[in-house]
Amino acid sequence: MKLPERKNLIMTNDEDPLNFYYYPLIGLVYRKRLANSLRLLGDKKFDQLLDIGFGSGILFRELGERATQTHGIEVHDKVEAVATALAAEGLHPALHHAGIEAIPYQDQFFDAVISISTMEHLDNLDAALREVKRVLKAGGVLVLSFPVRNALTDTFYRLFGFKPRDIHPNSHADIIAAAQKHFRLSKKKKFPPLLPDNLSLYLSCRFVRE
Repeated sequence: MKLPERKNLIMTNDEDPLNFYYYPLIGLVYRKRLANSLRLLGDKKFDQLLDIGFGSGILFRELGERATQTHGIEVHDKVEAVATALAAEGLHPALHHAGIEAIPYQDQFFDAVISISTMEHLDNLDAALREVKRVLKAGGVLVLSFPVRNALTDTFYRLFGFKPRDIHPNSHADIIAAAQKHFRLSKKKKFPPLLPDNLSLYLSCRFVRE
């Protein structure tokens, strides 16, 4: 997996996990969740691909190899700065300051959408997924990745001073159930791979719009 050079990317806020992707040990875990998500996109090269909640833009080098044109939406206030940083890498996705409930594209514009560690934070999953369905073509691919809610992950967040339900109001089960109202679940990957879903740390799911 190819990541942009760390020196060319910017932190978008104090909670941005950007640096973790480049650390020797914990970086393996963080990069694995990206790798699982990318594998679920499959081998097809897409025409138009959207990254929802792109953060620092760390995924765009890989996404650029999988689509003719990449796009991204994000709610933080550093969208222009991220675009400038990515340009230093020779990457030029179309980036917009926008939320998932009002995606600034016409109906059925994309043939693939990816969103990593976004869904667990949302207040209205159903409204968000209806909007994703609106902009995704019939037969289009949706990849969602998110942490698993269990005693281990709850303890991890508490150790760092977070209240798990405050930062992640939606569990992995909530997200999958909400997505299946609008899309067909076709494949899952988890980390670690040998544990049951509910005992793993992170899930990535491939859905199809029918």
